[in-house]
Amino acid sequence: MDQSRLPRPLGPRSLSSGLATALKIAQVLLSVAFAFAVVSAVVGVPASILVAIHWIPARVLNPGPNILGTWTIAVPYLIYAVVASRGALLIVRRLQRVFASFVANEPFARDNAAHLRAIWVTLIVIEVARITAWVLVRALTSAFAPAAMAIPHGLDNPIDLVRLFVIFVVLILAEVFRQGTQLREETELTV
Repeated sequence: MDQSRLPRPLGPRSLSSGLATALKIAQVLLSVAFAFAVVSAVVGVPASILVAIHWIPARVLNPGPNILGTWTIAVPYLIYAVVASRGALLIVRRLQRVFASFVANEPFARDNAAHLRAIWVTLIVIEVARITAWVLVRALTSAFAPAAMAIPHGLDNPIDLVRLFVIFVVLILAEVFRQGTQLREETELTV
C-alpha cells in the first residue's frame, strides 16, 4: 500500500488533529449530559422517594410510562448516571491533553502516561459504580418493590467483558507510554 496516501497519524492537520476536534465536540455533549444527569438526580431521587412514601401521587410525576420504575431503581441508577457522566467528562478532558501532544508531534510527552493512568482509574471508578448500582437495584427491588421491574439498560449485566477489556488496554497503554517517556528522556540525556 502506498504510504503517501495514508493520513498522517501525528502533527497538525493529521488524524490526531481530527480526533482532537471530535473530542472538543464530545466535551460539549458530555457537559450537557452531565448537567442533565445532575438535574435528574437532584429532582428525581427526592421525587421518587416522595412517591414511594405516598406524599406525591405517582401519576402527577409520571403521566406516561415510568422508565425508572420505582425508587429502588431510580435512586441507584440516577447516582450511577451522575458518576458515569462525570467520569466520561474527565476521560475526555484527559484525552484532549493527550491528543494535544500528538498534534504537537510529541507522543511521548511526560504527562501522557499520567493522563492514561488517570483515565484507567476513572474507568475503574465508573465500573465499580455500575456494579454497585446493579447490586443496589437488585437488592432494593427484591426487598421493597411490589412486583418485578424492568432494569434500565446499562445495569442489566453485572460483568461487562468489553468494559473490562478496555480498562486493561488503557492500563497497558499507560505503562507503554511511561516506559516510552523514560526511554526518550534517557536518549535525550545521552545526546
